[in-house]
Amino acid sequence: MDFNYENLCRSWKWEIPTYYNIGRDCTDKHAKRESHRNKVALYWENEEGERKRFTFRELSELTNKIGNALLSLGFEKGDRILIRLPNIPEFPLVFLGAIKIGGVPIPTSSMLTAEEIGFIFDDSGAKGVVTTNDLYEAVEANRGCHKQFKHVFIVGESIPSRSEDFWNLVGKSSENLDAPETQANDIGYICYTSGTTGFPRGVVHAQRSLIGRDPAATYWQALKPDYIVMHAGKLNWTYTLGTGCLDPWRQGCSTVIYGGEHNPKKFFELIAKYRVNVFMAVPTVYRQMLRIADEVNSDLSSLHHALSAGEHLSEELFLFWKNKLGIELYDGLGMSEFSYYLSNMPGMPIKPGSPGKPQPGHHSTLIDENGKEVGAGDSGILATPKDDPGIMLHYWQKPEETERMFRENWFVSGDHFYKDQDGYFWLLGREDDIITTFGYRVSPFEVERVLSEHPLINECAVTGINVGEGKTITTAFVVLRNAKEGLEKLKKEILEYTHKRLASYKCPREIVFIESLPKTANGKIKRKVLRESYSIL
Repeated sequence: MDFNYENLCRSWKWEIPTYYNIGRDCTDKHAKRESHRNKVALYWENEEGERKRFTFRELSELTNKIGNALLSLGFEKGDRILIRLPNIPEFPLVFLGAIKIGGVPIPTSSMLTAEEIGFIFDDSGAKGVVTTNDLYEAVEANRGCHKQFKHVFIVGESIPSRSEDFWNLVGKSSENLDAPETQANDIGYICYTSGTTGFPRGVVHAQRSLIGRDPAATYWQALKPDYIVMHAGKLNWTYTLGTGCLDPWRQGCSTVIYGGEHNPKKFFELIAKYRVNVFMAVPTVYRQMLRIADEVNSDLSSLHHALSAGEHLSEELFLFWKNKLGIELYDGLGMSEFSYYLSNMPGMPIKPGSPGKPQPGHHSTLIDENGKEVGAGDSGILATPKDDPGIMLHYWQKPEETERMFRENWFVSGDHFYKDQDGYFWLLGREDDIITTFGYRVSPFEVERVLSEHPLINECAVTGINVGEGKTITTAFVVLRNAKEGLEKLKKEILEYTHKRLASYKCPREIVFIESLPKTANGKIKRKVLRESYSIL
């Protein structure tokens, strides 16, 4: 591949139309093309071997019907709707169907507790939710508690009372959708991410955000129209939904969704079965797959390359994969507010351990505290011109937090890097202490808020501790109100307490009892001291 990074950066031009809709772009334009209308857009399979497939024409018709179903119940442009579903085809179908009518889908994790779901209902003012009977309990607990929340749509059998059968409603709707056009700068969707206040914050993305991901699709994924792609993650995560569905569908590619429990062996099997060309996961998954590579006999000849993001990709893991399987992992870095905009790219030499360079089209750089660019070798904060179309519009109803991210002409990520003489970026850390563990982003403040309400805890600090092999675990450092015996039993009690209040991926993996927390002169907790003292470096 002829890859001249400087020339590609100079030649990139953004073309953002006045009117644009993610749902129509991913489905309708292909349904009108002779070459694509009967092409399979989505292959789905679960752990029991049940399989489904949908052509682009079927995606277009089904999302139209979903849009009409929502319109028939009074949903209007701007109305929010939660998606609380496992990895099933209905997840992207609802997402695109809602967007087609100007509705605002909110993907959420199926692991969120009733309390967490309640916060999102209250904060977003969502009008309804699409879920399954298995995931309904957390929704039922919020019935009647939120002013705007009216509709519950159930996918599958056993419809609870006061809920509506999703497919029955969709089945009665027309496949011809007549909805007003949306503009490129209209709200497209909201995703909730870890914040610095103890509660998640809603990241509001414009319809144009998918166009803003074109550099990633072109140079990181390096998509071609005949490619088949697969992501190993859950669809509520924008890394999975974006690179696993939206980006490939915009380009006319096919995608594979696995609807079963996490299974490294199954990932190998699906790559071979569906002749996947680009596979995507977090480093933890690649590490797990590597451990069983000798136990499988899957044909990986179709796999051109693989993408890694969500947590640091170590040089060791990169080399193991390349040497063992002959496949290069292209590391990338992004955030909920801006998706993936820094990456290694096919055709570009890789420096293991570095997430690469800004993709052509994204004029990201490093700046100091005064907003001035820093030179090679100097530390700076990753920043991007705020008019980049891939950047979020704002945080939902949080103008002050939004303002902190947009400084003068920059969108500031909070990631500290240095850039070497060849233009490669090297991550130094984050200014907001967000924990990245097993591909999830966890706010220490959110976990601390819950822990601080435990009657036996005087104060606490939560941070990520490196336990080796590139693994980071969420660890809570706890100061008790009074000296206690039976600390192992108490540790178990505290862990169970957090699991009742928080999604499992947010909960601490370890509790460390200490007499006092390290603090600055003005009382700020020194999480960095805890990380450095307890991590395996």
